[in-house]
Amino acid sequence: MSHGRQTLGATPVLDIGGEVGALLVYLAAVPPGGELEACPADRPDARFHTGVHLRRNGAAEVAVAVFPEVREGRYTLLDESLSALASVDVTGGAVAELDLR
Repeated sequence: MSHGRQTLGATPVLDIGGEVGALLVYLAAVPPGGELEACPADRPDARFHTGVHLRRNGAAEVAVAVFPEVREGRYTLLDESLSALASVDVTGGAVAELDLR
């Protein structure tokens, strides 16, 4: 199944509170591999990923990566070649949003 063709209507469950937040990243398209990588800004060896799915936003579909449980801190988002795309701060108990469209 191609991640790029799947539209999810379900609302993701976020596990936030205390020192844990969540991160939503809006992308122009689903990456070829169907995933988005992230890592703590000071620890590129501690990378983790999540799927990117098309989600409905009114009448439009938007490619969204949902990281439902992220420890507070500064993170770097990485492209398919593991090059830095952007940095974002995650705060415990909150949802950080980053629009890369």
